Amino acid sequence: MYILILFLPLLSAFISGLFGRKIGAKGAGIFTSSCITLTIIISCFIFYETTLSLSTTYLKLWRWVDSDLLSTDFGLQFDSLTAIMLIVITSVSALVHIYSTGYMAGDPHVPRFMSYLSLFTFLMIVLVTSDNYIQLFIGWEGVGLCSYLLINFWFTRIKANRAAIKAMLVNRVGDIGLVLAMIMLIKEFGTLEFSVINGILIGPINNINLTIICLLLFLGAIGKSAQLGLHTWLPDAMEGPTPVSALIHAATMVTAGVFLIIRSAPLFEKTPLTLIFVTIMGALTAFFAATSGLVQNDLKKVIAYSTCSQLGYMVMVCGISNYSISLFHLMNHAFFKALLFLSAGSVIHAVNDEQDLRKMGGLLKSIPLTYVMVLIGSLSLMGFPYLTGFYSKDLILELLFDKYYIAFAYWLGSISALLTAFYSIRLIYFTFLTNPNSKKEVLINAHESSLNILFPLFFLALGSIFVGYLTKEIILSNIIHPIIPNYIKILPVILSLSGGFCALLLYNRLWGYYVLIGAQGETFYNKGIYHSMYTFLNSAWQFNYIINHFIIANVWKFGHLISYKVIDRGLLEILGPRGISSVIINITQKISNLQSGMVFNYALIMIIFTTLFISGVV
Repeated sequence: MYILILFLPLLSAFISGLFGRKIGAKGAGIFTSSCITLTIIISCFIFYETTLSLSTTYLKLWRWVDSDLLSTDFGLQFDSLTAIMLIVITSVSALVHIYSTGYMAGDPHVPRFMSYLSLFTFLMIVLVTSDNYIQLFIGWEGVGLCSYLLINFWFTRIKANRAAIKAMLVNRVGDIGLVLAMIMLIKEFGTLEFSVINGILIGPINNINLTIICLLLFLGAIGKSAQLGLHTWLPDAMEGPTPVSALIHAATMVTAGVFLIIRSAPLFEKTPLTLIFVTIMGALTAFFAATSGLVQNDLKKVIAYSTCSQLGYMVMVCGISNYSISLFHLMNHAFFKALLFLSAGSVIHAVNDEQDLRKMGGLLKSIPLTYVMVLIGSLSLMGFPYLTGFYSKDLILELLFDKYYIAFAYWLGSISALLTAFYSIRLIYFTFLTNPNSKKEVLINAHESSLNILFPLFFLALGSIFVGYLTKEIILSNIIHPIIPNYIKILPVILSLSGGFCALLLYNRLWGYYVLIGAQGETFYNKGIYHSMYTFLNSAWQFNYIINHFIIANVWKFGHLISYKVIDRGLLEILGPRGISSVIINITQKISNLQSGMVFNYALIMIIFTTLFISGVV
């Protein structure tokens, strides 16, 4: 059973990829969806055995790396963390596979697309079931490769090409940190197996080296989970098909960095300074992404920035040593964020692939069922009471309030909750409630999607409503709740409701006219601080400009002027091929000068060498 959860997605990818032409688009969709659906059943059995029955399972399959310095087996580890991640991965992946059969209908390369999705699922399962860092790194790099392939699925689009390359290159920065951390782990512990490292941590250790290891591991998490600084790839990755956004860049792949932190929790617990840095980075990411999402006009980018913000919450709570809460929010987030992305795909499908919020509006009557799905996902994202997002998001803020030494993280998280509600209601208002802004023929033809698309939305909506309530007792059974004032407990809800109300108030036509375009407001809007703030936030704090012009440009210039011209074409050429060839040419020219063609020169040389030979010198 345990091996089967790896074998089925691999078989699905293999059959769909190599025999797609024979089984056709419909056959590939049915086969891959069936295989991934079976993995949900297996994941439930694993969850029952490892989590509910408290029976962790280790499987050693074969010896993999065997040397004097390092010996590692290819093994699988199934514990509570793995079981929960497997349920999230397989359930969301199966629904995305089913959704894709409807969304990608008519595309000539459906088998290839389904193969990529199944391959991604397989590699993500490899990542979460690994019992050592080397095997985890294979899944880590594998999902990065699948991310590139899926973002660039429509490879004739220049934007898709650039977005895929950007995602690959930015993630390489984080991957370098993970590789260096693995090297230092071998040096410090002599192994890369999680269980062995956790056992060694009981004894005395070098805190400086351990701090460096944790910082490098966190660098890997920053890249994969799109934290501040290495987040720029995530919004651009929306160039791929919408099912890709739901599976990879909302529910599963971007959580790999958070999973790495949770899996490495014993290491992080030995380095308090690293935990403070993790908390700060998570809080800044949550706030930054929430402010950027306020003014985005691309439907999918609004949801992408909300993903980045929610990942900040997960990282932030890891920094205060509440890893189970982070896992709880990761699981909850997977359902309502996949619902939002897939519902956005249904909206885009209804309006002839238009993604600009400003060109929508008035879709409530045309696609009411999709509106309900977007509303459920948005309310859960806001942390509306008794929906899935409420149970984990509010708890994160309560636990942060108890940490007096880093109080600003609580306030940044609370403000981010208000901003999240604001842009969620803004998205709903512009898409469904405001007056239509699209062409007449688009509105006339707008209609609900096929059952293949609506069926997954229904199940994700159920997850967005009930998963938090049903699982909170299992995951939070060992959590000690801090004693905090009642007003702090209800403050996140008040802020969320206030943010939503402010969005309706601001964007309602009667109020918006006077606030933004009314008397003496035009100058304020066009030239004043509002316009500057709007531009700044719409460009995501100018991170792309700063990185490109102050970091990448200087690195490029250094590479051309120093590395290439001075070192490669200069020093190494002189000492290497060019220098050696010139020395040999000069020597051969001098030797060839001895061949003058005159007899007395040859006779003189023969006499000299004969004399030296007789005298015993030669």
